[in-house]
Amino acid sequence: MHKYETAVLEALRKGSGGLDIDALSEATKVGRDGIMWALENLKTNGFVEFKVETNKRMELTDEGRGYAENGLPEENLMRAVDKAGSVPVQSLKGEGNQIGLSWAKRKGFIEIKDGKVMLTADGKSALQKGIPESGVLSGLATGSEKSQGMNENLMRELLARKLITVSMRKGIVDISITDAGIKASSSARAGADQLESLDKQIIKTGKWKGRAFKPYDVSVPIGRKAAAKRHPLRQIMSQMRLAYTSMGFREISGPAIESSFWVFDSLFMPQGHPAREMQDTFYLSNPETLQLDAAPYLSSVKKAQETWWHQNWSLAEAKKAVLRTHTTSVSARYVYTAISDIVQHTSAYSLPIKRFSLGRVFRNENLDYRHLADLNMTDGIIIGKDLTLSNLFGVITKLYGSFGIKVKFKPSYFPFVEPGCEFYAYSENTKEWIEMGGAGLLREEITGIPRKDIRVLAWGAGLERILLIKDRSLKSVTELYGSGIGWLRDRKLS
Repeated sequence: MHKYETAVLEALRKGSGGLDIDALSEATKVGRDGIMWALENLKTNGFVEFKVETNKRMELTDEGRGYAENGLPEENLMRAVDKAGSVPVQSLKGEGNQIGLSWAKRKGFIEIKDGKVMLTADGKSALQKGIPESGVLSGLATGSEKSQGMNENLMRELLARKLITVSMRKGIVDISITDAGIKASSSARAGADQLESLDKQIIKTGKWKGRAFKPYDVSVPIGRKAAAKRHPLRQIMSQMRLAYTSMGFREISGPAIESSFWVFDSLFMPQGHPAREMQDTFYLSNPETLQLDAAPYLSSVKKAQETWWHQNWSLAEAKKAVLRTHTTSVSARYVYTAISDIVQHTSAYSLPIKRFSLGRVFRNENLDYRHLADLNMTDGIIIGKDLTLSNLFGVITKLYGSFGIKVKFKPSYFPFVEPGCEFYAYSENTKEWIEMGGAGLLREEITGIPRKDIRVLAWGAGLERILLIKDRSLKSVTELYGSGIGWLRDRKLS
């Protein structure tokens, strides 16, 4: 028997009856939560009996607490009028006086004649006896007021004025010990000198000598234990990382705060593109701009943008700091730094080159069960000789096949790839094809690789949608970002 249970039984055995949770807590020096836990266990074993009642619990709001300390507006107004005999209405300016005037008039405590406020007979009587609302607020402030038996009309008025809040609270009452509980308490006292466990100190001092060990019933069922589990997003990331590396890819990474140049310009996205507007992208105010360290590349991007998009290209626009909207910016940086070595075909870069990235991205989107303002994405690139769309389709099919997901492709347009496509995954849960991401061959204007036989395959996709497809219990991606951990504890390991 746990020491809390033993303490509760002993207190009930010694008590004269009528003990409640607070009295037991005081007698045993155990907190309320510990007492309630012990009582539930003891009742299950038939050692105690009690009733559960549901009561109203009232609490003051901030406004109600202020009135409890300083008086109700109508009460303060009535005192001022009583002291002066009458008060001109025009002199009662200010929010407090207006509130007091309204409530005092509504209750019949004052009357207004010839522009003057005077107390009525009811008002004078109320001042002498005390306004009930004031007494309730003061009682709640000191902890002496209870909700039981309170006039319902008075409670409704205080609620309507937003001076109190009322909640329902279950309480344990009429706690008593049974005959079985008395026997159990006696047995517990008899075995109080028994050892429950051994530790270094008991062994070192020899205090275990001559004492019996407490017997344990190994057949008693134990409570449910919450096993440590990885968050499903972390699990998907690990599986995706394993899928990539098993295919010969190496991981690369990049900053989440990035310049517009690497997020948009380097990917052949025109500076007037709708995706670059504030309703689609999070622009930063601190830092507002970022320095660019790709001077040779800037001129080629400027030339390509102005040649093909027929509009002036702004360096100031390219320097703007944003929260990256995709992890393709990581691939763009890598391709730029690797271009010279790729062209020279040095031993440091034996083709094909396979790289992937995983990371958080941010988009100013409307939230629904598939979309969030931030999400996790993966991007992959392969740089090699004579690569085609068939190679691209094969890699993506194998990548998602490792999750047991079937994919299909259809042509689509993206500024930075030519040709381009979208790929979809089939959900057995919803019996529909869900868009996963985009892919294609990076444009020559972006890669800057003069060798026609060297091409770059690229793709990008969200990770949360894999969970939407794989997990039948998951109805929305928003469930993955809740503050409670109960759903994670109940989640089956996969």
